[in-house]
Amino acid sequence: MDVLTSGSNRSTGATASGADFGWGAMKGWAISSLIGNMGLILTGALVRLTKSGLGCPTWPKCTDESFIPVDMGLHGAIEFGNRMLTFALVALAIGAFAAALRVRDKGVRRPDLIKLSVIAGLGIPAQAIIGGITVLTGLNPYVVGLHLVVSVALIVVLTLLVRRARRIEPRPTSQLGTRLVQVNFWLIMVVVVLGVLVTGSAPHGGDATAARTGFDVETVAKIHAWTVWVALAVLAAAWFVTRARQVFWVIVVSLLQGLVGYLQYFNGLPIWIVALHMIGVAIISAVAANMFWSLGWRATTSGMHVTDEVRVTAP
Repeated sequence: MDVLTSGSNRSTGATASGADFGWGAMKGWAISSLIGNMGLILTGALVRLTKSGLGCPTWPKCTDESFIPVDMGLHGAIEFGNRMLTFALVALAIGAFAAALRVRDKGVRRPDLIKLSVIAGLGIPAQAIIGGITVLTGLNPYVVGLHLVVSVALIVVLTLLVRRARRIEPRPTSQLGTRLVQVNFWLIMVVVVLGVLVTGSAPHGGDATAARTGFDVETVAKIHAWTVWVALAVLAAAWFVTRARQVFWVIVVSLLQGLVGYLQYFNGLPIWIVALHMIGVAIISAVAANMFWSLGWRATTSGMHVTDEVRVTAP
């Protein structure tokens, strides 16, 4: 069975003791990796909003002569700091992988944890390469957007890793509830992509010379907003069917994110509100992923109907 469809995959060789161990470290590394990758969205936004996108004008070096920003001023320091975050994320990914190797669940390995940590870890060098292409293409808005989309994908994967590390099983629900959650999740992903297009069409491009998509920002922003309202309507239906707190929190975060979006739009895109909106992107990606992994992935494979999430507590 695929790593994403089973939270209890085990290797065939069990230890004699059948002991559980390594779960505390696994939870710590998984949560830290998730927070770190959520933070990358904010630091990337700060690079763009402070017009520091070309603070280091080349890649992998900062300048043609140096790997570090020598005489590049504040913009160089901000861009270089964002690059250095990659090394912190690599360290977290290695820690999560090592912890996954050490975990034993009643004496056996958890290959699903290992595979998820590898998938998430491979996303870090991919992000570094995309970041390099972003600089080399002079902050092409579509490459910048891809950078954000990959961050969101990593948050989705790491949310599952955190759930597995905490030994939280999916909550069985009705087939209708499952379908509504699935539709909600993908609608939210569409909202994120449309938000990327809004960003690529808006003034804050990371540098005064950065190209824009050419789309009319008002038109793209309205399509983005309409999609949010559609997602909220489906979320309301999903909550009515499932009464799940995971859906409730997605509704709360979506409403707050929508409020921030309207505030930035009607106030001329002030930097601090845009930064707050980017924090919201990271948060809504995580809560939507948690909803999906809890109610939308395995719920149809079980004939059970329970009123709350099943939690298996590690000793």
